[in-house]
Amino acid sequence: MEQMKKIILEKSTLLTLLVTSGVFMGGTCVFAEEPVERFTLGEFVVTASRVATNKSDTPANISVITKESITDNNYSDAAEAISKIPGVNVLGSGAKGTSMGQDKILINGDERVLILVDGRRVNLGSSGNYSADWLPPVNAIERIEVLKGAGSALYGTDAVGGVINIITKKGSELESHVTVRAAAGSWNTEQYGITAGGATENGLGIFVSASKDRRGNYSYKDIDGDVKTMPNSGFNTDGVNLKLDQQIGKDNRITMQFEHLNTEGGAPFGYYGITTTDKHKRLNNNLSMRYDWKESTDNSGYMQIYRNHHHAQFLSPDKDNKSDFIDSTWGVDLQQSFKLSEKNNLITGISYYKTEVNNDVMFDGKKEIDNQAMFLEDRWKFADSWQLNTGLRFDHHSTYGSELTPRISLNKKLNEDTNVYLSWGKVFKAPTVQDLYWKQNMPYEYNGVWYDSWTLGNPDLKPEKGNVWTLGTNTKISEKTNFTASVFYSDIKDAIVWKGNSNGAYQAFNVAKEKRRGMELSINHYFNDNLSGYLSYTYAKSERNDGYGYVNYDNIKPNIYRAGIKYKNEKLILNMDLNVVNGQVLMYTNGYDSYGYADKSYFTLDLGAQYKINNDAKVFIKGYNLTNARYQEYGGKYSNGEAKYPMPSRSFIVGMEYNF
Repeated sequence: MEQMKKIILEKSTLLTLLVTSGVFMGGTCVFAEEPVERFTLGEFVVTASRVATNKSDTPANISVITKESITDNNYSDAAEAISKIPGVNVLGSGAKGTSMGQDKILINGDERVLILVDGRRVNLGSSGNYSADWLPPVNAIERIEVLKGAGSALYGTDAVGGVINIITKKGSELESHVTVRAAAGSWNTEQYGITAGGATENGLGIFVSASKDRRGNYSYKDIDGDVKTMPNSGFNTDGVNLKLDQQIGKDNRITMQFEHLNTEGGAPFGYYGITTTDKHKRLNNNLSMRYDWKESTDNSGYMQIYRNHHHAQFLSPDKDNKSDFIDSTWGVDLQQSFKLSEKNNLITGISYYKTEVNNDVMFDGKKEIDNQAMFLEDRWKFADSWQLNTGLRFDHHSTYGSELTPRISLNKKLNEDTNVYLSWGKVFKAPTVQDLYWKQNMPYEYNGVWYDSWTLGNPDLKPEKGNVWTLGTNTKISEKTNFTASVFYSDIKDAIVWKGNSNGAYQAFNVAKEKRRGMELSINHYFNDNLSGYLSYTYAKSERNDGYGYVNYDNIKPNIYRAGIKYKNEKLILNMDLNVVNGQVLMYTNGYDSYGYADKSYFTLDLGAQYKINNDAKVFIKGYNLTNARYQEYGGKYSNGEAKYPMPSRSFIVGMEYNF
């Protein structure tokens, strides 16, 4: 069997302080979400400082989804895994496959989030977002790290709310294996996946994954409580990931990676003039090469070059509704860390990326933006239990010129099991191509008369700039109980919003100011070696002032309560996750409050079970939204008053996995 595997591979103070802060934040002090896994201050994370750093020495709010958590929970995709991270929300316009890239990933209520795959930025230059549906398949993911709060000092534009880093598997770090997976469920859902990985005798690490995910039209619960089928909402997705890593000498390594994703589906909601009977197709082909070197534990670096290519097509019998959209980015990153003294480490680097967006319908042809940057961060342990991190980044944007973004963070280790941190960072977000140059007429008919309906960018927009503060702690209350907490506050000047102008067109504008505040509190407890649970709360509030006072920002979930329990022994895993949302603020439509067809407050219940037949085989079953809640993530409604973007009703999926 081992020989077969090899052949296949070769071939193919804290609580009081933070609770008091909750009064300032205007929230009720209960608990916030944390995935159910053992908290350890000895864990190393890379996203917060761009190098591997002990979590107890990291003055930032950072969460991790481990490989064990991904395996135990049998997540269907990366979006489901990300949605379990504290303070993270995935706003989908309907079920998976129907969003056509409209869905957004929010951190603490902020959609200005930078998405990385193995440290490589993947945000689209056109919208600045990246759909969770386009992330690597879950069978290719090693772990997920999320940095919450100001990330501009290290990562530049798009990192206002935080950074999500998807870290994929390496063959050189895996035992030789071939794994197949198959699942089926509600709405004719079918999921297939195969992975193979390991290392050859000459040190070449190989990892390859292939996946297929398809579904028919999904069901939802309407305003009357009836379950209906959403027409034209099915999709079909194929994905391939290939990763090669070769050791060069003792401590150097070169890695090459290719990602392919092909998605085809309906357009049930309509999109930029595309009708609800049309189709969409998206093709992602991403290629990267990276060289890592290590002179010593504290002196190391890397260089990577990458190209992301996103091609979207909207297909319609009406030639005027057809659209062909290309968003292509190439970039290069160079980073080096130095040990200046026993108590002082320096990280420095440069980066460059250029994005080309080409679409005749939305942008009158090709638009280009590029950005050059230099950054550094100094980590100084000025006392046995104190660490000060100072960072500075210089960006030169092709449209907006130069920008400096500093960051200062202070970390105090009260003991080996407890740290408290305070961080401040200046942030900026450059307008996207869509914000600047969108120009499209989407006419509509009313009482037999056709009217123009323009959507317009604004070339006079200013960049969004502001400050983000975070105060937090991680502690072990006992050997079986972990507690984490944080509060955050941000103020952003010249925030970009889309609203109607004096001529009735929908256009991008800068508003005077945006402020955001909130908190996360979480507690995890291990009752024994087999049983664990979490109880959680997240509070977030976002307001914008366009000169007439502050108003609530739409698509915000101000109160999220979560609870879960997990039982695990050598054979059986049982999971239960309860999600409660209270007071959701949805988008307004034509000046009218768009509630009444979707609940402001709702709760969902998910259950999962896994049985390990032997060391090579397992079976699992999962049930989603077992309460059959009526809800939606996005606002908007049809003329009949029904929800335009309803989320799925109750559903199930059953599957198996086998290792050769």
